[in-house]
Amino acid sequence: MHHLTATARSYCAIVASDLKIPPTLLLLLSKLCLDFRNGSVSFLLSQTDEVFQINPKQNVALTNENEISMTMQESAQELLNSYVRIQGLNVSQMLRKSVETRDWLHTIEPRTVRAVMKRVVEDISAIDATVALLYEDQGNNTEHSSDSSRKTHSISVSRHQYRSNWSSLTPNHLDSTLVSNMHKLFSERIEIFSTVEFNKVSILTGIIKISLKTFMECVRLKTFSKYGLQQIQVDTHYLQLYLWRFVADEK
Repeated sequence: MHHLTATARSYCAIVASDLKIPPTLLLLLSKLCLDFRNGSVSFLLSQTDEVFQINPKQNVALTNENEISMTMQESAQELLNSYVRIQGLNVSQMLRKSVETRDWLHTIEPRTVRAVMKRVVEDISAIDATVALLYEDQGNNTEHSSDSSRKTHSISVSRHQYRSNWSSLTPNHLDSTLVSNMHKLFSERIEIFSTVEFNKVSILTGIIKISLKTFMECVRLKTFSKYGLQQIQVDTHYLQLYLWRFVADEK
């Protein structure tokens, strides 16, 4: 069993360096280790004791069940963290290229969302379907689905209040408020490589946090024209509409 966990953990580095090996392998190995930890370890040890007629109480040097279970738990967690990190970086790569390779100072007036944003949502949906085959949904996003109309209404109300507050500011206050809000936006610490729980919502939340943090940092380093900024607004609104159903509310 120690050999099993050591071999499984070695794939964290292998999948990260070899693009031919799918990240889904890490997800499968993580689930395997978790299932071993939740019952198979105890069953295998008891069967071994029975077959070889071993009395665990008289043999202190025998393999410790708690130790193996803990190793399985740690291996499952490491594999799952690696899966989230790799999938997050894969999506981030698309977003980063979409920002860095475009001439934002001479872009045309936006007519629709860019194709790369649709691709991001499609990839996240595919990941969601894959994860759902192995890990259960804890129901953290059920409230989102049943409350979509109220959420949309609250967004529109908050935007109206936002415009009203800004329209009442003088130019000097506007400049200082803008600088303050921008500084807060980009200086707020977001823990993107945090420990992932063994459920679908937590896994998808981790992947999306990595992706959006990359997108935000790439945008921060660019200069935009009027139409370029409008295109970013269209893209982010599209992501807001279609990605929130995958994540947990961390407020």
